[in-house]
Amino acid sequence: MFRNILIRTLSGLVFMAVMVAGLTIHPIPYAILMMLIMCILTLEYFQITLNNRHLFAQVITLTTGWLLFLLFYAFMQHQLKGIWFITLVFPIITLWVSLLYQKKVENYAKAPYLFIPIIYIAIPFSLTTLLAFDALGSFNGKVLLALFIILWASDVGAYLFGMSLGQKNGHKLFPSLSPKKSWEGFGGGLITALIAGFVLFKWDWLSYPLMHCLILSALLHIFGVWGDLAESQLKRHFLVKDSGKMMPGHGGLLDRFDSTLFAFPVAIAYIKLLETLT
Repeated sequence: MFRNILIRTLSGLVFMAVMVAGLTIHPIPYAILMMLIMCILTLEYFQITLNNRHLFAQVITLTTGWLLFLLFYAFMQHQLKGIWFITLVFPIITLWVSLLYQKKVENYAKAPYLFIPIIYIAIPFSLTTLLAFDALGSFNGKVLLALFIILWASDVGAYLFGMSLGQKNGHKLFPSLSPKKSWEGFGGGLITALIAGFVLFKWDWLSYPLMHCLILSALLHIFGVWGDLAESQLKRHFLVKDSGKMMPGHGGLLDRFDSTLFAFPVAIAYIKLLETLT
């Protein structure tokens, strides 16, 4: 028990150190980090769903995701015209065409798994550029890092409250998908997310009214839980325990970023709507 907690903690600290460095040093390390994470998440997703089938199409999917991120990155940093997004048409068409050359017709049923990573992984990571750069193209990953901190606080709170209060006599949150998750853990994660949001407001990392910082924290937690459950459903369908082994004590990177993939698009949309209305 103690050994598992120690391994999980050390692995998490290394992960957070890499994320903090990538989000604060310079836009190029930020872009490299985001694209590397996207690559690993996509490969883990394919390992779960397709394994070694459609390898050429898998490469096209990964390339399309990278291109989408780079287009967002270039648009936000250099304020390029939106017409650059038309270049997405070519890899997407190539992805479709690659399916024409599958030897087995029944393999076509697997085609949706080639497109899902673009929506599930590439779009959420591409949207992070909307917070990483301001309207003038200057890089500042502080707000983006603040969102990660809130999600990390939510995860820690859910884990600690769930282990201490929800394991034996707790109330199951979603037993059909994740038997270990409890309402006690959900409540604990919400509390720690709100505390993190309040602290970040006080530190001026989130320069929004306190009410909106708390709403943002709650949204990150709630949609983060749904993201976690969605990945649990995926793994349960394919009879997989972990998405990978990259992070000792945590599993794969997809296990670590599952909440981010749901929570960040909602949080970014809320922030942009708030900026538009104020």
